Amino acid sequence: MHALVTIARKEIQESLLSARFALLLVLALVLIPASLYTNYRSYEVRRTDQMEMQRRSMEQLQGLSATQLFTNPDLRVDVYLPPVASSAFAIGFQEAHPRHVVVGRHGVEYGAPLEVSPSLGLFGSIDYLFVVQLLFSLFGVLLSFDTITREKEAGTLRSILASSVRRSTLAAGKFLGGFTMLALPLVIAFLVGLLALALAGLDLTTGGFLGRSVWILTSSLLYVAAFFLMGLLVSTLTRTTYAALVVSLAVWLLAVLVLPRSALLVARIARPVESRQAVLLEKTAALADIERAKGQALQSVYDQDPETWEESRDEVVAPFERQAAETARRLDEEHRLRVDAQRGLALTVARLSPTGSLVSFVTEMAGTGLTAERRFLTDAESYQETLYRELFAKVFMDNLPGGTIRMGADPSLDLEAVPEFTSNPPGPLSSLRIVDLAILAAWSLVLALGAFFALERYDVR
Repeated sequence: MHALVTIARKEIQESLLSARFALLLVLALVLIPASLYTNYRSYEVRRTDQMEMQRRSMEQLQGLSATQLFTNPDLRVDVYLPPVASSAFAIGFQEAHPRHVVVGRHGVEYGAPLEVSPSLGLFGSIDYLFVVQLLFSLFGVLLSFDTITREKEAGTLRSILASSVRRSTLAAGKFLGGFTMLALPLVIAFLVGLLALALAGLDLTTGGFLGRSVWILTSSLLYVAAFFLMGLLVSTLTRTTYAALVVSLAVWLLAVLVLPRSALLVARIARPVESRQAVLLEKTAALADIERAKGQALQSVYDQDPETWEESRDEVVAPFERQAAETARRLDEEHRLRVDAQRGLALTVARLSPTGSLVSFVTEMAGTGLTAERRFLTDAESYQETLYRELFAKVFMDNLPGGTIRMGADPSLDLEAVPEFTSNPPGPLSSLRIVDLAILAAWSLVLALGAFFALERYDVR
C-alpha cells in the first residue's frame, strides 16, 4: 500500500507541474461553465418562443369562423415540444429533432426548424458533451501516453521492477495518480458549471436535474478513465515516447472521430432508407387515389338521387376515410421502423468506441436523445387521433368527378373544446441507459487488464 501511494503521489506531483495539466484545467474552467450557461439561456429562449407559438396556434384555430372552416376544410395544427433544462449539457439531436410537427387529417409531418444558427453548419456548437468527448479524451491520452515510456527511456523502470514493487502496484499507482489529475479539472469545472446554472436562475433541485447531473458526471468519468487507460496501455506496449505519442493519437483519432462518424455511413449502406419527402409524395399519391375513388362513389349516389344523396353521404364516405387513415398510418409506420432499424445499427457500430456509448448516454440523460424524439412523435400521433375525432372528421370537402366541390362542417363541432397538445419528456429513470454505462465500464476494465498483462510480460533486459 505504501508503494502504491508513493507512486500515485509522484504522478500527481509531476502532473501538477506539467503544462498539459494547467492547460486542461484552464480550458475546462472556461468551456464547461460557459457552455452550460449559454446553452441554458438558449433553452429559456426556446421554451418561451415555443410556448408562445403553441398558444397562438390554438388561438388561431379557435378563432376560425364558420366561413373559414367551409373554405379551408383541410385544417392542420402546429404543435411544439418545449425543451428541457438538462439540454444545457448536450445539444444532441436537438437541432435535428422534429420539435415542431404539423398534425393534419392524415398524419403527422415534420415542421420547419424553429431556429437556425448561421454559424452552426460551419463550425458546430460547443456544449458539455463536446468538451468531454473531444477535449478530455484527448488530454486523457496526452497525460498517459508517456507514463511508462519515460520510465523506460530514463532507465528507472528497470530499477523499479528490480525492487520489491510489484508490477500490478506500479500500474495501479500510475493510473490512480494520473487519473486523479485528469478527473480533478472535470469535477471542478462541472461544479462551477452547476453554480453558473444556479446563478442563471435554474432551480437545480427540480425536475430530477441533480440526478441527471450525477449520472452525466459518472459516465464522463468512466469515459475519460477509458482513454487514460488507453494511453497507459499504449505506453506499456511501446518503447519510446515518440512512438507512444504517435500510436496514442492514432488510436484517439480512430476512437473519437473516425469510428463514431462512420457508424451512420455503415448503417446507410447496410440499411438504406428513403427520405421523408419521398414517403410524403408516396402518401400524397395514395391519398389522392382514395379521394378520387370517394368522389366517384359520391357522384354515383348523387346521380341516383340528387335530392336526398347527402343523407347517405357519411355512410358512403366512412370506408374511404378509414382506408385513407390506415394507408397514411401504414406508410408512416413502415418508414419509422426502417429509420429505427438504421439508427439502431448505427448506434451498435458507434458503440464499438467508448465515444458512441458516451454520446448515447449523455444525450438521453439530457433529454436530447432518440427517446425524447420517439416520445414526442408518439404523443403527436395520439393527439392526431384526438383531433381527427374532434375536428378533422367534422370538417369535410368532397370533390365530385363532375368538378363540383362540396364543403361543410358538422354542427357538433366546437373549436373551443378542441384540446391542446401536451407532451412530457422522459424522466431520469426512463432515460437511464445502463447498457451504455456497462460498455464504458467494460472498456475501462479491458484496457486496464491489457495494461496490466502488458506490463507483466515486459522484459526489462
